[in-house]
Amino acid sequence: MRLPFRGSYMAFTAGTHGTTAEINVTPLIDVLLVLLIIFMVIAPVPSHGLGAGVPQAGPGAEQDRTPSPIVVQVSYRDDGAAGYAINQQQQAGLEELGRSLATALSPRQNRMVFLQADARLDLREVVRVVNTVRLTGASGIALLTRKDCNLAGC
Repeated sequence: MRLPFRGSYMAFTAGTHGTTAEINVTPLIDVLLVLLIIFMVIAPVPSHGLGAGVPQAGPGAEQDRTPSPIVVQVSYRDDGAAGYAINQQQQAGLEELGRSLATALSPRQNRMVFLQADARLDLREVVRVVNTVRLTGASGIALLTRKDCNLAGC
């Protein structure tokens, strides 16, 4: 004989030897799974990370020794040809600009170069300068706008 209530915790079956009681384990497992999920969510997860040490300067090292940025200026000269300069020092041509820039970049760790070009220049001239700067081993090229130049005083 089966009981009409299906949510019972014990099931009774009638057999030839009499009535036996069996424990229904399904609700118990459901409760345990819910408790397991709750404890997994609540339990703190230890954070795993890599320890990073910042290198310290030696006893004789200079502090606050940051080199000035390298600014390459391209503009029109009085004769109408393109003129090149590195940090306000005029260069004779594009080849000399490349040699001077490679010399200036060689001892540096930060090899970023800033490019300031006259707005009236032909785009081909600016591309030639960018290619020359790339060939010198610069890690990056940033273009300066008028606002940047006003802040930097160039």
